[in-house]
Amino acid sequence: MTRTTNPTTMTAVVQTAYGLDAIEVDERPVPLPGPGQLRIKVAASTVNPMDLHLATGKPSFVRLVEGFRRPKYEIPGREACGVVDQLGPGVTDFEIGQTVFGWLTGGFAEYAVAEADHVWLAPTEMTEFESAALPIAGAAALQAIEIGDVAGKRVVVNGASGGVGHYAVQIAKARGAHWVAGVCSSKNTDFVLGLGADQVIDYDSEDFAAERWDVLIDCIGNRTDPEIRKALVDDGRWVVIGDPDMDGIFGPLPRLVTRLIRWRFGPRSCHWFVQGEDARYLEEVAELVEDGSVRPHLSEVVAVRDVRAGYDRIESGRTVGKLAVDPAVARDVESPGVGNAAAVSS
Repeated sequence: MTRTTNPTTMTAVVQTAYGLDAIEVDERPVPLPGPGQLRIKVAASTVNPMDLHLATGKPSFVRLVEGFRRPKYEIPGREACGVVDQLGPGVTDFEIGQTVFGWLTGGFAEYAVAEADHVWLAPTEMTEFESAALPIAGAAALQAIEIGDVAGKRVVVNGASGGVGHYAVQIAKARGAHWVAGVCSSKNTDFVLGLGADQVIDYDSEDFAAERWDVLIDCIGNRTDPEIRKALVDDGRWVVIGDPDMDGIFGPLPRLVTRLIRWRFGPRSCHWFVQGEDARYLEEVAELVEDGSVRPHLSEVVAVRDVRAGYDRIESGRTVGKLAVDPAVARDVESPGVGNAAAVSS
């Protein structure tokens, strides 16, 4: 095992019970990487809707996977960017000192351990905060665009100003969509146009279902099946990423499964997926960033001591782009990279 430093304790966000009131900042031992793992000194992480579900244990089936009485992982945070600090046995694809980004557990801390096949080299010419905002939402958007097969088609993104949605708009353009429309509130019109959207639909005064689309990338899930059928052309595709129903034992799962069955009979199709934590998606997202097709937008960076406020913002459902977390406790947050316009290649 190769190491460069030997810290023993670190500052981390800790959650020993379900509920946002159980979140606190405390000291914990620095983790050690096992076989096939690497440790990173975390430079940035983000708060995602996934983190909110894991923190609250809602819907209830989350507890079947993540711990019935308390969260399985005491330190939350499922994506991050940082510098490789230590290599576990068998890791040969990375070197100490490289900056990487990807999926992990325990990202809301000064150090975290990741599987070596769940990270990738961070894009150059990008802040750590921007790179940290790529894995979960960026990979989900990429998978959705691949399933939608958007090349040459009319695409509408419902929830275009959100974490996944703002990537979906950019990636759809990069993947050759003929026309991309973004559904958002009127206050985010300029932002979505800046992502490269050809059209913006204000959900307060317009209805995207009044037009016909080849592909719907649905990050919100707030419309009925008949409305969606009406909005799609005969061979249209509905790719579901988000759903507002998080109550009960199984949340949206029964409806999603039933929907897949029903939509098998007819010319239109419905798709939803569980995100694959495959480094291929990280590589492809990094390439899109490097060639100027995709740029993350950070609405805010919160200090690790204020991460509870980040959960509150995610719970409001009004976050534009992504919300980042600074793990450093010795400096005040200057919100690096916040408000950056999405640079989309022509």
